[in-house]
Amino acid sequence: MKTRTNPQMLCAVAAAALLLFSAVCAAAQDGENEAQPAPRIGTMTRHGLAGVVTSISESTIVIEIPENVSFSVHTGPLTRINGAGHAAALSDLHPGDPILANGDIDEQARTIQAIAITIQAPFAAQMFQTLRTSFGKTWTAGIVTTVQGNSITVARRDGQSQTFGVDEGTVWRLHDQPTTSATIRAGESIRVQLRTGASLASQVTIQGMTHPH
Repeated sequence: MKTRTNPQMLCAVAAAALLLFSAVCAAAQDGENEAQPAPRIGTMTRHGLAGVVTSISESTIVIEIPENVSFSVHTGPLTRINGAGHAAALSDLHPGDPILANGDIDEQARTIQAIAITIQAPFAAQMFQTLRTSFGKTWTAGIVTTVQGNSITVARRDGQSQTFGVDEGTVWRLHDQPTTSATIRAGESIRVQLRTGASLASQVTIQGMTHPH
């Protein structure tokens, strides 16, 4: 007997995972910025990137992030590693562990010079798996390349381009504050929650400009 998957249930699970994922990343950014709001304009550096450890070699950790790409996390003597509320070491990390790496990200090289690594609760690994599976379907993220009327196109980290629509029901956020569609422009880094069918956005969160303008 086959079990029929309910698309609405999958969307609900993915939406919940995305909200938790966003909260995890936002908490890391707040911690690094000492609760100061992120700048509206300026190169985006030193922020959190969450994923699951796939390999560890000497001082480098490779993680797969929910956008289905891998990043190399480089650690050093000053990198702080924490887990379950206490200090940890690189030797405490293993493949399959979910982590949040904070530091300067090189998008071209797909590397992070980590200043801090937080080992997440084990359930986060399943959350990241849900997000990987639903990426491009119930949510997407990337750099805005074009804004034409009610249509927005983003360049995703996995090299793909994705276009979605917005309407009067779309909720807009600038970091953690309400905003409007007038805020968005090419060059913005955004995270988008999509409605069933992936053609319309239910929420667009603007995270900042990727380059000074």
